[in-house]
Amino acid sequence: MRQCRTRSPAETRPTTLMPQSEQKSRPIRSYVLRQGRMTEGQQKAYEALWPRYGLELESAPLDLSGLFEQIQPVTLEIGFGNGESLRQMAQHQPQHNFLGVEVHGPGVGHLMIQLDQHQLNNVRILKQDAM
Repeated sequence: MRQCRTRSPAETRPTTLMPQSEQKSRPIRSYVLRQGRMTEGQQKAYEALWPRYGLELESAPLDLSGLFEQIQPVTLEIGFGNGESLRQMAQHQPQHNFLGVEVHGPGVGHLMIQLDQHQLNNVRILKQDAM
């Protein structure tokens, strides 16, 4: 019979502190996935609805007060996938604005279809890698 030994929390913690300059750090790993194909509907939605919901990232900081019709609190959603949860939050919390960041084109297209169908105006989208 094989025995498993688990480590106590003290054993898993580093025993020395190093200056940050001496610590070996891993490179940032971005979760950019291979782009799937957009459906015809997603592509049409992207082309038609991007001017309404999409944002182009510039070198200047985003002025959140100018992005939305209403000035209200903004929730940042990074990596919204197909956008279903973001759409639901926006629908159930009309007193908030939402800024979604996603790299996956089909997910962006899907979200814009949903936003248009539900006539939601409190969401804006950045098609970017958040890192």
